[in-house]
Amino acid sequence: MTKSFYCGDYAITGYYVKAGTGWEIGYKFGNKTYFVSNFVNQAEAAKWWTLSQKFMTSFCKNDVYPNMNKAFFGSFFGNYLYTQYYSFLKGIIAKNYTYSQKFYKKDFAQYKKYQSTYAA
Repeated sequence: MTKSFYCGDYAITGYYVKAGTGWEIGYKFGNKTYFVSNFVNQAEAAKWWTLSQKFMTSFCKNDVYPNMNKAFFGSFFGNYLYTQYYSFLKGIIAKNYTYSQKFYKKDFAQYKKYQSTYAA
């Protein structure tokens, strides 16, 4: 899946493709890729794809300067997306950590119960 964004005279192309056993989302400006993200979970990838499109639409409306150097523009929008991406990942990691701790505590309590029953 691809989508194009127009920031003044500049065109940015976003893509969302299956890559191996996961998904890859990236943004290109000209022939160069300035942002790439990889996901194992399809739901998380789809959520980031939707969110990144909103970020790019907002970026193109608010942060473009007509006389900006092309090289700087590519780097600027790439860094903008990476900042948003890592904020997104921070929330996902915190959520997954909470779930894993919950299940670990439950399993550890069950292990302790078995350990006391079968202690040698």
